Amino acid sequence: MGKPLLTLWLKLSRLIPTSIHTRLGGFKKNLAKASIRMGFDAYLGLTAFTAVLTGVLTFLTALLLLPFFNIPVLTPPLLSLVLGVSGGVIALGVCYAYPLYVSSSRANNIDANLPMITNFMSVLASSGMPPESIFESLAMVAKEFKIEKELSGIIADIKLRGLDLHTALHLAAEKSPSKRFAAMIDGVVTTSHLGGDLAGYLRELANKYKNERTIKLRRFIDNLAVIAEIYITFMVAAPLMLIVMFSVMSFLGGEILIGYQSPIFLLNLLTFILLPAGVSILILVVDSMSPTR
Repeated sequence: MGKPLLTLWLKLSRLIPTSIHTRLGGFKKNLAKASIRMGFDAYLGLTAFTAVLTGVLTFLTALLLLPFFNIPVLTPPLLSLVLGVSGGVIALGVCYAYPLYVSSSRANNIDANLPMITNFMSVLASSGMPPESIFESLAMVAKEFKIEKELSGIIADIKLRGLDLHTALHLAAEKSPSKRFAAMIDGVVTTSHLGGDLAGYLRELANKYKNERTIKLRRFIDNLAVIAEIYITFMVAAPLMLIVMFSVMSFLGGEILIGYQSPIFLLNLLTFILLPAGVSILILVVDSMSPTR
């Protein structure tokens, strides 16, 4: 990141009223949970800069291209202004939603690895290792469990800032995008502070997360079977029947029309648009349903 750009974004953030800054407390927390290496003021300035730049570029592009199209609804300057404002609003929405997307993605990755994380910690706790040493050992393999940012923050708070383990864990729980990981950390703090059985607590959590993961995988397999039936019915059997029907109708020739459209046109529509679109939609559905690994 260039220093001039960062300075520009900070200056732009100062132009935003203080009342708006105070209302964006939730957005500030989402930015911290996403672990985006940029301050709140700098990101706010970047958001304003991106929205203004996108709006201006959209307006100028539309102003140059719209005269070549005959659109009787609005005059080209007015329509260009509408498109420019719309582009700026969309850019604003994208910048606002990006930290939410990143934090949600990180939370899913952490939740998927929670059974292994708690099992790893329970093994170390069973050997009599103190909590601080457990988290130091976990930090060595944190990248494998997708929690390197959380553990690096904990270790930095202890080693560099001089905080005690409990305070560092509380701060990590507040910044973590995963509520379940944060609850696990709070449980470790409470159990170790009260002198409870930390190994037993972690072992019980590991079994709980493992059972939840198994249930989620079973549900995914059941839903996948339904998707497979839909695919065979609507993407294999029905298209084959329609292709045969349209082909026979085109061979017969004449003035055969279906809904004022010729069989050749419908055959091309089915082959080159509807089938690829249907398969793409099913792929996206399966991908969204797939448990995070």
